[in-house]
Amino acid sequence: MLGEGSYQANTYNLEFEGEIQRLKAQVLLSWEKEARNLKWFGLDDGMNVLEAGSGPGFFTEKLLELLPNSSITAVEIDPALQEKAVEYLHLKGGDRVNYVQASVADTGLPANSFDFAIARLLFVHLPEPVAAAREIFRILKPGGKLVIVDSDADLFWLTNPPMSVEIVREKFKQVIACRGGDLSIGRNLCRILQEAGFGSINLEAVVSHSDIIGIEAFQPLLDSGPILQMVKQGLISESEIESYLVSRDKFLAEGDRSMMSFWLMACGEKNK
Repeated sequence: MLGEGSYQANTYNLEFEGEIQRLKAQVLLSWEKEARNLKWFGLDDGMNVLEAGSGPGFFTEKLLELLPNSSITAVEIDPALQEKAVEYLHLKGGDRVNYVQASVADTGLPANSFDFAIARLLFVHLPEPVAAAREIFRILKPGGKLVIVDSDADLFWLTNPPMSVEIVREKFKQVIACRGGDLSIGRNLCRILQEAGFGSINLEAVVSHSDIIGIEAFQPLLDSGPILQMVKQGLISESEIESYLVSRDKFLAEGDRSMMSFWLMACGEKNK
C-alpha cells in the first residue's frame, strides 16, 4: 500500500531517517499553540479521538499526554510510518492507541464513532480532500468536530536575512500538484469543510518565531533532503535550486538571524 496522495515517506527525502526527524521537528515546533487552539475548538479529555494521517507517532504522543483519559485511533496508510509509530509508542500509548492502516478517504471505521478528529499536514497531499473530509464527517458523532492543520506555500515561512525561495517554492508546487497534492491548500480549508457538510466553521493561525522558541527548532526544516531528492529524481534541476541553496547557507551562517513559520487550523462541526 503506497503513501497517501502526493506524499510517500520512503521517497520524499534522501534518507528515510532524515524524513522521520523532519516530521518530529514539525510537531515540536508549534505543539503548545496547537494544543491551546485544539482545546479552544472543543477538544477535551475523555473524548474518543481520531488522528487522520498519524505518521510516525510524534503527534499521537502529544495527544496522549494532553488527553490522559482519551483513546486515540491513529489512521495511517503508509505501513512504514505505522511501523515506526508502533515502535515509538509501545511504552507510551498502551491500549489507548488503536492503529488502523487505511486511507483517510476510506477508513472502514463505523459511522458516528468519534467525538473529535484531527488531520495534521495531511490534506495538503490528498488528491480528493473533500472526499476525505466527507469520510471523517461520516465517522464523527453528531456534534463532533474536525480540525485540519495545514500550510499554504505562500505563508510557509519568513526569514531575516531573506532566503531566495521563490523558484524552489514554485517548482515544489508543480511537483506536488502532479502527484495529486496542493501546496496552496491552506486558503481552501474552510471551503473543503463546507463542501463536506460541516458547519460552525472557524479558522485560526499558529505562528512560531525563533526569537521565542529558539532558532534551533527550525534547523531540521531547512534540511535540503527533500529538494535534493527531487533533483535526484529529475524533477528539479540543480541550476533551479542553486539560488536557494546559496541563500540558505548564507542564512545558516548569519549570527543574527530569525525565522517565522505559519500553520493554519480550520475547524468544522458535524451539526446535530
